[in-house]
Amino acid sequence: MILDTAEELFAERGVQAVSLREINVVAGFSIAALHYHFSTRDGVLRALLERSQPAMYSRRSVMIEVLMRAERPAIEDIVDALVRPMAIPIVEDETRGTRTLRFLARLYFDRAAQVANDPADSLKVFLPLLRRALPHLDDATLIRRWLLTAEFALHALGNKDNPYYAAILPKASKPQTLEQYLSQLTKFLAGGLTAA
Repeated sequence: MILDTAEELFAERGVQAVSLREINVVAGFSIAALHYHFSTRDGVLRALLERSQPAMYSRRSVMIEVLMRAERPAIEDIVDALVRPMAIPIVEDETRGTRTLRFLARLYFDRAAQVANDPADSLKVFLPLLRRALPHLDDATLIRRWLLTAEFALHALGNKDNPYYAAILPKASKPQTLEQYLSQLTKFLAGGLTAA
């Protein structure tokens, strides 16, 4: 309950705008509860990341291994190895998973120290694949486009069912399944990476 409350508050307002006291009050616990379990705000953040990221990284590793064996991997397959693991929290629990992705997107947007190395780590894994898939693009272009792709993917997944978007879609629009959404998102991001 404390972690869910913290995740929601951090996703809404950012890490620096939320105090430990506020998390305790909103969660309905005594002031000492959060300090006892996590000590600091950084401890809460670490616990939230440890709760969500291992499954994503594990799935991504499996997908990357397959792509590394391809001589020239398809760009959509590379993007899928980014997007599909991000969707794991939504698959496990749509409400909580959406909140988790909004929280992660907020950490990246705020350039939180806890995720400061993630873009560089992502590039170490994906840049060799991108070079093979898009040999006509220089590294600077690939890096810029990949960083935009990763940030957009996280934001798009965290806002998949945002009521704001639903309100502006045509009334006759049918809700998309998660699989349809992932497929459409992957194609869109692949198009951005391959644009002339």
